Amino acid sequence: MLPLSRTFIAVALLASAGCSLQPFHKEPPPSPSRTATRGGSGPMIPEPPTVSSTLPQEPTIQGPAPSIPVPRERPKVAPATLSPASKALVSQAQAQRKKGDLPGAAGSLDRALRIEPNNPLLWIEMGRLRMDQRNYVQAESMGRKALSMAVGDNRTQAAAWQLIADSLQARGKNPQAQEALERAQELSIQ
Repeated sequence: MLPLSRTFIAVALLASAGCSLQPFHKEPPPSPSRTATRGGSGPMIPEPPTVSSTLPQEPTIQGPAPSIPVPRERPKVAPATLSPASKALVSQAQAQRKKGDLPGAAGSLDRALRIEPNNPLLWIEMGRLRMDQRNYVQAESMGRKALSMAVGDNRTQAAAWQLIADSLQARGKNPQAQEALERAQELSIQ
């Protein structure tokens, strides 16, 4: 065990010593023009070789200064639509809501969400149902989820902001509700 530890120490010392050494650069032999004389007579004493820096130099930028990129407008996206199966389930849920069967409407919308979980229109519809159930916090959450899924779809985003505004107003958060309502109105104009 002792020879192994000595070997390890020796390797470690050599490795650390090698890390601190500068790379070896071979200087060309001094040319006659690089030698100096003392008073015109006597032995020739060579000048010390010039030391070149081994550090890389920063590149220089040529040409005009780079410009700050201009943000692009979000691409327009086709408005969200429902598949035929989801559309039938939403119609069924709306009829159940009108009759006062809120648990039945929730079941119909849950089935539609299993078919199209990334459809923002379904999340808005579920948020409206939560408003009818007086679950305003969940209604806002569903509106925000729909908002994140509807990037580029102004009409759907406006509907999501309207849902968020309604849920905030129902909880008495009128300044935030007003901001959400203004966003909904801005998006419906565009």
